[in-house]
Formats: sequence, structure tokens, C-alpha cells
Amino acid sequence: MKKIFVTGSEGFIGSHLTEYLLKKGYKVTSLVLYNSFGNNGWLNDVDNKLKKKLNIIYGDVRDKNFLINSSKSHDAIIHLGALIAIPYSYIAPESYVQTNINGAINILDAAKINKIKKIIFTSTSEIYGRSQKFPIKETAPVDPRSPYSATKISADQIALSYYYSFKTPVTIIRPFNTIGPRQSER
Repeated sequence: MKKIFVTGSEGFIGSHLTEYLLKKGYKVTSLVLYNSFGNNGWLNDVDNKLKKKLNIIYGDVRDKNFLINSSKSHDAIIHLGALIAIPYSYIAPESYVQTNINGAINILDAAKINKIKKIIFTSTSEIYGRSQKFPIKETAPVDPRSPYSATKISADQIALSYYYSFKTPVTIIRPFNTIGPRQSER
């Protein structure tokens, strides 16, 4: 697999992943959420030599046709694109549904149509809410404590349904408390 399509590449984890993939020689297309400022987020901090090898496109995971057309001829999709601020999810839950759930469906449909060989979905430890047992296991029950976590649970379940229904080659990862350079100050 040499051509990888990365959503959410301008974020904390996505920018580090994109940088890593470029260092390893992959051809990376980074989907950056369109904004009128032309801001590439944390991708601006990637080494300029690597950035020259990067194909940045601007768009939105909520646009299925855009995803279908822009992910053609890629071997893999790594989906990190999401609305993530938990407090804002209480104020604007519909935005989270549109991006985190409908965006996930759009990624899965694009992958299915384009016969993508591998899809990696980035979920979150927030799906476990207030777990009663530690360490938390993948089989722990989900506990949606915010609209954000509910949308991520939904996206996980939809991804699993595509795996079981259509044999879509999806893997779900759930990072816990990632820290490092480029992390949000909050």
C-alpha cells in the first residue's frame, strides 16, 4: 500500500501521522477541512522538505461525492477527521452528528465504491465513559456521557456494520490520552 488518504491530517494526531507516513515514503493525500483562510493547521509545522511531497486537498467529510472523487486510486484511508471538543458537543450536537456520523458513512461509502484495500477509523476512549474496571478492555460496555461520545459510538457501530455487511476492510483504533508536541493547550 503506497497511496494513503488521510482525513483530519491538520490536527494533533493527524499531522504527526502524516509526517510519519511521508518519512516512510508513502504518497499521502491530506484532506484539510476547507476554510477561507487557507489554514493547514498543524501541517504547517511539518518539515518543508516533507511538505513538498504532500498532496493537500481542501474539502469536508460531510460531502460524499467529494470523498468518492478525491479518494480514487488510493490504497488506504486513515480517517481522523471529526469534531472533537466535548463541551461544544452540548451546544451543537447536530454538528457532531453531521461530521462524526454522516462523515463516517461517507468515508465508508467512498471506500466501498473505490474498492479501498484498508480503512483505519480513529475512534476515542470517550466511548467508554466512566468505566468501572481498569484497565479498560475493548470489550467494556460503551457509556455515552456526551453528544460527542455518542456520535463516536455510532460511527464505530456503522463501521462495524460495513465490515460485517459488505466486507469493508475496516480497523477501529481508540486512542487514550495522547500527548505531545502540537497538542491543544486545553
